Amino acid sequence: MTAPTSAPAAPRARTARIRCRDGDHTLELTDREVVAERLLRASRRHSFDPDTDVDWDAPQDPDVFYAPPQLVSIYETPLWDALDHRRRVELSKREMCSIASFGIWSELMLMQSLVMHAYRRRYDSDHVGYALTEIADECRHSRMFARMVRTCGLRTHRPRALEFQVGKLTGAVYDPMPMFAGTLVVEEFTDAFQRLTFPDEGVQPMVRDVTRIHVIEEARHIRYAREELKRLVAKAHPVRRRAAAYGLAQATRVMATQVIHPSCYEAVGIDPRLARRVAARSPHRRATLAWAFRKCTAFFDEVGFLDGPARGVWRRSGLLA
Repeated sequence: MTAPTSAPAAPRARTARIRCRDGDHTLELTDREVVAERLLRASRRHSFDPDTDVDWDAPQDPDVFYAPPQLVSIYETPLWDALDHRRRVELSKREMCSIASFGIWSELMLMQSLVMHAYRRRYDSDHVGYALTEIADECRHSRMFARMVRTCGLRTHRPRALEFQVGKLTGAVYDPMPMFAGTLVVEEFTDAFQRLTFPDEGVQPMVRDVTRIHVIEEARHIRYAREELKRLVAKAHPVRRRAAAYGLAQATRVMATQVIHPSCYEAVGIDPRLARRVAARSPHRRATLAWAFRKCTAFFDEVGFLDGPARGVWRRSGLLA
């Protein structure tokens, strides 16, 4: 598919007549408000409490994987072949917890950005109401991921010092286009992995509970981010759009190499530098990452956020299906 050379035309605002509670008036709402109202209704119907909806006391069988083995970074490589079953299981546990740690870090940045987004909007709107609802969801998700890591007998990890310090900028700089695009990158990536995990009966029950909750609730977050990014990209100047897309592509390239903490490999007796080189060159791993990002990159392509230099970065990184 040929990438568009200019930004798509800004979508025309749609309105819908929605009856107020007293039945005496109607409100003219933009499509942003219509989408937000639907997401709020879905949140009321399908939200969870991880403290009671996850079986934290489920026994952890030492021979049962914590993620489908095909999602482990060195799967189908000589390093994987050299591991016995127990060490393969241990690596799957540590990589799942490493991704959860990355998820907490990224959700903290998302929550900061959503607060700044809500601060600039009309506080009584459903759009802001859903932003606040999503923040509440992400608070629960971060607690849920942290408890999962502790229940596995491990500790959470921060990203490298550079990424950690750069991440602090989200608390000082408000830029909604890369914010919502970055949200999609992280959420589509984790969603793809988790959609394979929670139905897999060969995975630990506690992990299946956690990933099921996250998939159901993140579907709303993905819809919210997609709708907002679509509006922002349509209104952005082509130079601004391509610059933001390029920056995000570079950030995603780095993210894909850092999401697995080096300690995961050390715990099973593998040199982390060797493991990262092997994973980076693995055809299976590259195909897995491109598959995990496929919905995100397809959407970016559709709305004009994958043109210019950004496409080359995605392709050279092996992240474009």
